[in-house]
Amino acid sequence: MFLASDRQQTKFFPGDLVQVRPLDEILATLDEKGTLENLPFMPEMRAFCGREFRVSRRAFKTCVDDAEMRGLDDTVFLEEVRCDGAAHGGCDKRCLVFWKEAWLQPANSGKQETGNQSATITEADLLKLAARDDQFFCQATEIINASKPLPWWEPKQYIQDLTHNRISIASWLKGLWIAFYNKVAHVTGRKSWKFVTGPGTYNGTRSTLNLQPGDLVRVKPLNEIRQTLDVEGKHQHLLFAPSMAEFCGSVMKVQRRVEKIILEGTPHQRKIKDTVLLEGGICDGVCHRLCPRQSLLFFRECWLERLNGATE
Repeated sequence: MFLASDRQQTKFFPGDLVQVRPLDEILATLDEKGTLENLPFMPEMRAFCGREFRVSRRAFKTCVDDAEMRGLDDTVFLEEVRCDGAAHGGCDKRCLVFWKEAWLQPANSGKQETGNQSATITEADLLKLAARDDQFFCQATEIINASKPLPWWEPKQYIQDLTHNRISIASWLKGLWIAFYNKVAHVTGRKSWKFVTGPGTYNGTRSTLNLQPGDLVRVKPLNEIRQTLDVEGKHQHLLFAPSMAEFCGSVMKVQRRVEKIILEGTPHQRKIKDTVLLEGGICDGVCHRLCPRQSLLFFRECWLERLNGATE
């Protein structure tokens, strides 16, 4: 395997135009598990090789299931480059893909010298590793192994939010305040910032809107959604996250249905019902220490109302 440390590393920042390296060069950076620093290069990423994209943010940190914060090195996100789940049982999460900087080069720089390119893994091996005996292997399953704990009191992360990811001062200050509030709330046994809970007595029938891509919907008012939640803020084990409240009352378009998801930090996939992704329904990370991951939010159909059956 060609070690990334053997190459002069280039740091990429939001707005930089980069090109994904050819597949053979990337394979030479991987170990026998198809990973670099324990982060998998997934089969779905092959389609982006040779193409140019803009860096959206540096992925120096990420939350895991909206809770634990983890730190990563030499990793970025590219603008709306998401996994389509094709090699992982049709997973519908549409995760934003993590890119090690060793897999990228400045756009229009031509082929770069990468030294000894003897690879220990093949393209076929990547496919075999992705799914086997109902066990899955992807960036989501390996996020814990590919990262390290990032405690809330580490000041460097907040400086990097400004200097690396160019977060606006307003969002930065709000994110710091919420992080401080949530830490105090945790210590004192209170609810986190704008955490939404319900009575846990919802007796409504299971929603059967059967929404399809392109359908127009309105997100119900918060007081109606609250009635569908239990005391943990969940509807049938799916959390209504604080960041979702800002969409209440908004008219949005269905992006796709969510039927299968891989559980983060595990090799398991689960089926999910009556749930959709909405265009523009993205977590901005402000409630989660300015996490740059921009995860798509899952909306239960009982939190939505169809607009006269309209489709656009």
